[in-house]
Amino acid sequence: MAQANGHEFVEIPGGISVLGAGPLDPFAGERERPMREVYINRFLMARHPTTRKQFAEYLIATGESFTASWWRPVGGQWTDDMETEGDYPATEIGWETAVSYCQWLSTRAGVNVALPTEAEWEKAARGGDDRIWPWGNEFSVKFCRSSESGLGLGSVHSHDGGASPYGCCQMAGGVWEWCEDFYHSSSHYMAAFVDPVNTRPSDQRVVKGGSAYCAKEVVRPTCRDWTNSYNQGGGDDGFRVCARDWR
Repeated sequence: MAQANGHEFVEIPGGISVLGAGPLDPFAGERERPMREVYINRFLMARHPTTRKQFAEYLIATGESFTASWWRPVGGQWTDDMETEGDYPATEIGWETAVSYCQWLSTRAGVNVALPTEAEWEKAARGGDDRIWPWGNEFSVKFCRSSESGLGLGSVHSHDGGASPYGCCQMAGGVWEWCEDFYHSSSHYMAAFVDPVNTRPSDQRVVKGGSAYCAKEVVRPTCRDWTNSYNQGGGDDGFRVCARDWR
């Protein structure tokens, strides 16, 4: 995809997928059950979370005001460690700011770039089946950045061995990733069958994937959590983009 600001996209084919945790997942909570089938139309998912360097390109191009520990707002400068940490995930990103990035990239790339829905995110992370982590049902610190690894944040290109069946990387640990959906505890099992997305307003938006500071139980793709949507991005809140030609 031309002019995609360095994002590499993988195709997620249309078809039946599962949403929620299966009966054999020992870590699943009530918000993740029951597991159910849904139909997800074809879309493209970024292989990696959005990086600091990619987000900095957006800030420089738009002049948008933004403050983070890794960004010096005066004069639009990177901090001194950006040259070595530019491929770290962009963090301290609120939901509205992530959406603004998607709108900018849509114009630049000439395609409809957006945040994935919770259902799209979960399909990309699991390959459409009921696996517990993107790579399978046995946890390993070799495959992700979680609290068990003790590594903290790092390059989005590390731990590619833990990729999902579709080739999406760092969908367990690393950074929490914003989704399009409003969060409701019951939306998982009340959602539509085809391309479910929760548009019923609330003060929270869905985040998925856990972070480098979360335990293995939390970095499961089915784990459902939320963050206040009004630009309250924390130190481990980031995002990943997708592209669709139908919405």
